[in-house]
Amino acid sequence: MSDISKGIIPIEKKFMQNNYLFALEFREGYIFGRTMRRRITQYKPWSLQDEDQVAIDIGASSHQAEVRFRDRPRASEKDILYLDTTTKAGLPWFFHGAFGLKPQYINMYLRFPEGDVIPGKFPNIDPIRPTSGDDISPLNGLVSPYEQPTDYHEVVIPPLEHLAAEYYNKDPDRSHNPVVNILFCLYWAQIFRPDTHPSMISNVAARRYPATFLTVGFGDHPHPMGTQLMDDWAIDPMTLDEAIALGGRY
Repeated sequence: MSDISKGIIPIEKKFMQNNYLFALEFREGYIFGRTMRRRITQYKPWSLQDEDQVAIDIGASSHQAEVRFRDRPRASEKDILYLDTTTKAGLPWFFHGAFGLKPQYINMYLRFPEGDVIPGKFPNIDPIRPTSGDDISPLNGLVSPYEQPTDYHEVVIPPLEHLAAEYYNKDPDRSHNPVVNILFCLYWAQIFRPDTHPSMISNVAARRYPATFLTVGFGDHPHPMGTQLMDDWAIDPMTLDEAIALGGRY
């Protein structure tokens, strides 16, 4: 086992149960809450297909341009991992999960939101080039096996955002069709507010209470929350120092 793989955790071990406390980090700061309900959502197998539901075999040493995770062949216009409303059944909701991939020759390069930069590179090198199959923090079956997706690329998807991916076939001799195990947990949550739960927020921020800390998106930068989500969830993100200063106690 490589040194890298020793630090990788199966994503299912990181899913929260009902009534778990959490902190979500957005670009603007943190919000805090608890899970009210959850549902494990899995799409297995998901194979890369074209608009006619024909499997896309990526040629030897070749690249596949960015595509969404669409529900093919059942409903190809639908994005599996897209939440089209900010709340459901009166509660904020969001996805948390990861991808397993096969065969091992395929590199997957996630883009979140779609079309954005690929995170995970060293700070002082040029951007990752999926078209060249750069081996710079790619997702593949060695670090996140098809049968057991790991947190090597742990992703949190808020409402109203699309996730996409590019692919590269590293095999110099044969074509391959990427096959993905999409394993996510969908959470419905109660959001804590400073006027109603100041002590709870402070205790979670200071880690006096056990809680799960998650970064929205993945990689280098948290994803912006934006005004619509702030308005619909009725919360303004805050720094950890601001949250701790609310005055929590045991």
